[in-house]
Amino acid sequence: MLEVRMVTKRFGETTALDRVELTVTDGEVMGLLGPSGCGKSTLLRVIAGLETPDEGRIFWDGEDITRTPPHLRRFGLMFQGYALFPHRTVAENVAFGLRMRGLSPAEIRRRVDEVLSWVGMGGMGDRGIEGLSGGEQQRVALARTLAPQPRLVMLDEPLGALDRLLRERLIVEIRELLSRNRTTALYVTHDHTEVAAVADRVAVMREGRIVQVGRWTDIRSEPADRWVAEFVGV
Repeated sequence: MLEVRMVTKRFGETTALDRVELTVTDGEVMGLLGPSGCGKSTLLRVIAGLETPDEGRIFWDGEDITRTPPHLRRFGLMFQGYALFPHRTVAENVAFGLRMRGLSPAEIRRRVDEVLSWVGMGGMGDRGIEGLSGGEQQRVALARTLAPQPRLVMLDEPLGALDRLLRERLIVEIRELLSRNRTTALYVTHDHTEVAAVADRVAVMREGRIVQVGRWTDIRSEPADRWVAEFVGV
């Protein structure tokens, strides 16, 4: 279980996160929804260990990991731009985190084949990255994130660069994949359709603060204030 307790992060005079509190239970997909610049990506980076909070603590299963290096947290972070290695094949990209963990070549091959089949790219491990479509690159990035079996998966606007039709199809596939594997996940987006389809619960963010947490239907029916009501389209 992930617990974020009173986390504040400043960049100079700007407060990116202001006393944020959030709990994500095991196997839950939590959506982080808010407009651009509200602090969603900063919160992910703090949880991942890429940024250090100025105040507050991060806990995993009761253990304080606020100062734990990113590579020891066993969290997976998928960036919006995918950050794939263009000079490596699909399989080599997916295997990257597995090699960092010191797995044997045979185990790496087995795991790569397994996760590629999950994302509908079985048998495509030898293909180059530059020849893939945007949707295929998104699938490779997701497979690479899942391959090391992270305790927490964080997806930062994973479908933002894709067209509407492709996004609608992949939203369903991502939800099914996370549910099937009982993956604990944080899904960052500004898109209402995505968060409604993917998340078990939603945390709405505004100006560095979480202003409401709950099921999407509950937030829509009982928004915390006028701003939340307008933002979620009530």
